[in-house]
Amino acid sequence: MFRKVKDLFGKKESPLVEEIGLADIPALISDHEKEWEAELLQAASLSRKKVLSIRDSLEAAVRRLSDSKRDAAFHPKLEKIVQNSLPQFEKAVLFALGRPLPEDADEFYQACTESLKGCVKGLAGPGRYLRNVFPEEMKEIRVIIDEFGKEVNLLTPVMAQSRARREKVRLVREAHLRAREMDAALDRLSKEIPGIKEEIVALTRRRDESQATIESCDRRMENDPAFKEAAAQVEHSKKEMSGILRKFQGTSSTLVHVLRKAEKITQRSETESLARDIRRVIGLLSSREVPAAEDIEREAGAILPAVSRMIASGEVQLKNQEEKDLFSSPEKIPGVLSKMIRENERARETATMAEARLASDPNRIQRGKAEEELRSILSELREKERHLEELIGREKEMRAEYPRLSLQLEAHLSSLLGGNWHIPRD
Repeated sequence: MFRKVKDLFGKKESPLVEEIGLADIPALISDHEKEWEAELLQAASLSRKKVLSIRDSLEAAVRRLSDSKRDAAFHPKLEKIVQNSLPQFEKAVLFALGRPLPEDADEFYQACTESLKGCVKGLAGPGRYLRNVFPEEMKEIRVIIDEFGKEVNLLTPVMAQSRARREKVRLVREAHLRAREMDAALDRLSKEIPGIKEEIVALTRRRDESQATIESCDRRMENDPAFKEAAAQVEHSKKEMSGILRKFQGTSSTLVHVLRKAEKITQRSETESLARDIRRVIGLLSSREVPAAEDIEREAGAILPAVSRMIASGEVQLKNQEEKDLFSSPEKIPGVLSKMIRENERARETATMAEARLASDPNRIQRGKAEEELRSILSELREKERHLEELIGREKEMRAEYPRLSLQLEAHLSSLLGGNWHIPRD
């Protein structure tokens, strides 16, 4: 289980160093506990015989008091005190002696201690009034109680040593449990960390493969005339749409500015129906969504003749050249706006068709799958790397803590068993 090693360095012979494996400590402690418990049981057994004899003697001595003859010359008051105190004394001492004495050593010692206290209390209480009446009898009782006390005092250091040992055993077992748990944790980490590293290597390989697939797809798409044509068509159509949208928004902004003036005038002239129609057109032109060409043609065509009359009458003043150019032929405004809208729709349709051709391209599809896989791999790789860092940090902390814990266990073991104990680390 363990072996003794002598340190031969130096002139003086060093104390024996007793080595023991971590796994062997519980059995060693259990063996010693059996020995200690046997010793304690033997001591308690010997003490029990003496205590039982003392208890019998004390009980007999107390009971004899009632039968003892007293001198009739005692003062009546003293006699009355004795008549009251004697039953109290007998009751107190006999009650204390009547405590059960358990087989368990600790419980036996506790019972003896409590019994002794009761006897001493009875002697110091009602017993003090009996000393002058029963001098010889009370002297005998005091002697027996003193013997009881001596026996308890003899057992006290034995019990104190037993309690101290048990506390040391507890410390050893707690430290041993922590050491075993740390050993097990370090063993798990020694297996888990390489496994995580292997997973990271595999994920890194898959990441590189996905990136290579993406690059390969990009090269093939770059060298594919049909794909390049479709991509160019998408880019061209989007630029065209962007230019048409800017032009439409510019024209709409100028038109809205004039229409707001007209709306105010119609509100003052109480032509609410016309004002409502103008607001509807303003809403169509101000929306973030490009309106349908049919809506513009219908709604704008309905109000522009009235707005033109306001301009002609001078009710609505055109402030800049843009407004003047736009309203030089107001009847053409709906057609101009709808033309831009339809041009934008045709460009969007062209872009949509070209994007559909791109989306159906095998290389594009493969690249999309590779990109999705790459995102998943990168996410998992980051998590594995974070976990690995955490495990390495935990292992580092444990390996730094283990020597302190091992020394603590060795110190507790040495304190319990004596000598100089050492636990070699595998």
